[in-house]
Amino acid sequence: MKVDSPMPSFDGAAQWLNQATPNASQARGRPTLVHFWSINSEVSQANLSHVAELRDQRKREGLRVIAVHVPNSQAESDTRAVRDAIASLKMTEPCALDNEHKLRNAFLNEQGAVPAYYLFDNESRLRSFSTGQNGLMIIEDELDQMLSDLRGRRPFCPECEFFLNEEALYCSDCGLPLALPSSRGSHPYYEKHHSASLPTVRLVNPDPLIGQIIEGRYELTDRVGEGGMSFVYRARRVHIGDEVAVKILLRKFANDGAALARFRREARAAAISHHPNVITIYDFGRTSDEEVPAFIVMEFVKGTPLRDLLKSENHFPVERARRLMRVICAGVGAAHRKKVVHRDLKPENILVVAPDDDSEFESVRVVDFGFAKLVTDVGAGPADAVVGTPFYMSPEQCLGQALDARSDVYSLGAMFYEMLSGRRPFTSEKVSGIINKHLYEEPSPLPPSLAIPRRISAGIMQALAKDPRDRPQTATDLARQLQLI
Repeated sequence: MKVDSPMPSFDGAAQWLNQATPNASQARGRPTLVHFWSINSEVSQANLSHVAELRDQRKREGLRVIAVHVPNSQAESDTRAVRDAIASLKMTEPCALDNEHKLRNAFLNEQGAVPAYYLFDNESRLRSFSTGQNGLMIIEDELDQMLSDLRGRRPFCPECEFFLNEEALYCSDCGLPLALPSSRGSHPYYEKHHSASLPTVRLVNPDPLIGQIIEGRYELTDRVGEGGMSFVYRARRVHIGDEVAVKILLRKFANDGAALARFRREARAAAISHHPNVITIYDFGRTSDEEVPAFIVMEFVKGTPLRDLLKSENHFPVERARRLMRVICAGVGAAHRKKVVHRDLKPENILVVAPDDDSEFESVRVVDFGFAKLVTDVGAGPADAVVGTPFYMSPEQCLGQALDARSDVYSLGAMFYEMLSGRRPFTSEKVSGIINKHLYEEPSPLPPSLAIPRRISAGIMQALAKDPRDRPQTATDLARQLQLI
């Protein structure tokens, strides 16, 4: 390929492992490294750890990595062998199987050189190409220059730090709502979207809050997560000695009444939902410390986000998906009985807990009630406030209408569809395209090759009905419809 050539399409991939990848037009907006590799190439495998390091170091600066496995023999085309290699090598990026060499040819790599590296800029134009043992070093030099050119010039998502277009309402990578036209300029996410500059490095200075004791009760020991509005810490309850998680509202929201109300509502919604499959809330508080304007104390769950499992496994066998959806519905159903609507159900907000001595099967915790609404609340949010993540939003949610439990049922149906098939019910290059499909298109039938029982596939399609009146009314009703309970 010549420098400045557009990124070829990935349509020729025989299959995707870890997760489906965007096409070339969707990749536009951030630099992308495409690397070709083979399970029987020692040099290729040795360099994969360096690719992983580069991916992790530069992810915050917008780098996307896509792998392409190129088989040189029939044995190397075995999906199970490639999947096992990906797991053992701890690869997390999407990986295309190029069994028919369509991608190799599209990238003009007719000789099948591995490893081979293609670096595309944020406009999906080729900036550099290199092969062999030292190929990645050459690519890194070009990447440094590219990121230096981009740094500080473009806004990015406060949640996942994906580069954004100036008029973006949603992050096209993680789906975070940034602003509505009527509120642009006052929305805290949009304020950061415009005011933040892309960091040149991720600082490793110790967090000043680590070691502090909140309200004389919770000693912060480690920061384990962060989002657009809060940090999450592992902590020790001083008087008991057990381990908990403490979510702390960012100091910049200390005087933001709406942010404080949402933070408190998150704690209240999860607390009153009280169920083994809902994150347990122990405490909520406000302090006079500007570094800790408000905090939520909850159980510390050693679990894996459902999204991470789907990335690594693509989809689940029917029985495993059924068991997981049963306990997800149990947790969400408990919330519905307390008149709580989650409004942001998605794989990222489901923690999967491995079996232990007391349990034969996996369990779950439904987390992040930050967008939750108590149906009995007055003024919990404007009727036209569009909240949620586009891939899992109900039609009425897309329209900014008042929501009830049936909106969550739609989101659960979308999740179950993805757990069984490895793909979302609706995808598009643009958020507007996803929303239009939620409103006007029917999801494709689940493939017969997956051998999904008819009652389950029919139940999922009913959950995805456009009209809320045609869906099961609560998560518990959905579980009954699917014969999960």
